[in-house]
Amino acid sequence: MTDAPSPEAPGGEKAVPGEPNHVLADLNDRIADGRLGPEAILNAVTSALSRIRQGTWVAYLIGKDPRTVKVVAANEKNPQMARYLEDMHRSGEASGLAFADRVIETGEALLMPRLTREDFLNTLRADVHSYFVQRTPPVMAPWVDVALMVAPMRARGATVGGLALFEARPSAPLTQEDLDWLQPIADRTGLAADNAQLYADANSRLERLAAIRSVSLAMAASGDLRLTLQVILDHVLAGLGVDAADVMVIDHSDGSVVSSAHAGFRSTAVPEYRLEPGAIPHNRLQDRPRVEMLTGGALSHLRRRTLFAREGFRAYCAAGLNARGRPVGVLELFHRSALEPDDEWLSFLDAIAGFTGVAVDNAAMSEALRHTMPSTPLAGAPKLSNLERQILGLVVEGTTNAAIAKALHLSQSTVKFHVRQILQKVGAGNRTELARLATREGWM
Repeated sequence: MTDAPSPEAPGGEKAVPGEPNHVLADLNDRIADGRLGPEAILNAVTSALSRIRQGTWVAYLIGKDPRTVKVVAANEKNPQMARYLEDMHRSGEASGLAFADRVIETGEALLMPRLTREDFLNTLRADVHSYFVQRTPPVMAPWVDVALMVAPMRARGATVGGLALFEARPSAPLTQEDLDWLQPIADRTGLAADNAQLYADANSRLERLAAIRSVSLAMAASGDLRLTLQVILDHVLAGLGVDAADVMVIDHSDGSVVSSAHAGFRSTAVPEYRLEPGAIPHNRLQDRPRVEMLTGGALSHLRRRTLFAREGFRAYCAAGLNARGRPVGVLELFHRSALEPDDEWLSFLDAIAGFTGVAVDNAAMSEALRHTMPSTPLAGAPKLSNLERQILGLVVEGTTNAAIAKALHLSQSTVKFHVRQILQKVGAGNRTELARLATREGWM
C-alpha cells in the first residue's frame, strides 16, 4: 500500500511513486471477497483506493448493452459525495460519466493535472447542472481547483470501463507517473469485473430458464388464472430484478382494462383498477416493450399517478399480452430507480409475456365454454349389491384383490368376478378408470 503515489506530504516533501504491486496484491484479496459480483468488485476497488489516496474514486463498467454504464464511487473523507454521484447516475435524470465517456469511447487515458473550478463546471453537461439545481450537492470544503485522471479498464483486448480520480483542492498537480501507476490497477479491475459479469450472466440465464419451466408447469397444472398469474409475477420480480409488477386484462365486453394480479407493491391495499377503453393503446400492446422514466411530466397523464407517486416508482415498462393475433392485456413492470435493460432482459420479458397472454386467453375460453354448454347433472350411481358396493369402496382406496379378499373373507377368484361385474355395469375399462368415475360422480 505504501507504493501508491501520494500528494505532497505535510512537510512539503513529495512522495516518490512506485510500482502498484502491493496495491494490486491487496486488491486481489479484496476482489476475492467480492463473491464474484461485478458491483461488489468495483466497490472493493474504489474503497481501497479511497483509503490510499484522498479524493473521489469512481469506477465505470459498461453493461451488456453498450448504452448502459454502471457507476460506483467511493470517498473515505466525504462518503456523501460518492453516494450523490451514484444517485445522480442511477436516477436517469443526469449522466454520472463526466469525463469517462471519452475515455471509454477512445480507449485512451485522460489526465487533467489541474482545472479551475469554473473550467471544471463548464465542462459538465447541461443535465448535470439541472440536477445540481434540483438536488443540492453535499456540503464540502471550499475549493478553487480540481485535478482528475481517468484510466481505461481493459479486458481481452477491449475497453470495458474506466477508473477515475477526482481530487478537489489538490496539493500538487497530477502527473503522468500517477496515471502510469493507476493503469495496471484499472486493467486488473476491468478483467475481474468482466469475469464476474460473465459468471453473473450465466447464472441469470439459468435462473430464467428455470423460471420459464416453472411458469409452464403452473399453467399445465392449474386452471386457476389468479394462481397462475401470481406464479408468473413472482418469477418476473426475481428474473427481471424489478420492484413491482401487475397484470391488466382487457374486458372485451366493454374494452376496459382490469387489474387481475399484482406483486411487489408496498401498499397493503392496492386498488383493483379498471381503466377506460383506450387507456393503453392497442398499437402499443403490439410493440416491443420499452422502459419509460416516471418523471413529473410523465406522471401527469397517468390515471394511477397517485399510486405511482406513493410507491416511489421511477421507471415503468409495459409488455403487451397477445394471443391468437389479438391483444388480451398488458404486463406492467415498475422500479424505484432507473432501469437499464439489455437484449436478454427484454427477450425474457417477451417470453414471459407470451406465456401470460396464453394463460389469460385459455382462462377466457374456458369461462366462455362453461357458459355456453348446458349443465348436466351427475350420472346416477349404478345398481350395485351391498357386496359390490363394499368391493368398489376398497377399489377406490387402491386396495389389491388379495387384500380385498382377506378383508371380506372371500376368495380372490370371487373378488375378480365381482370386479369384472362392476366394470361392466359402469362401463369402465380398468380399475383406475373405475376409481376416477366413482370419485368424480360421487358414488361413494
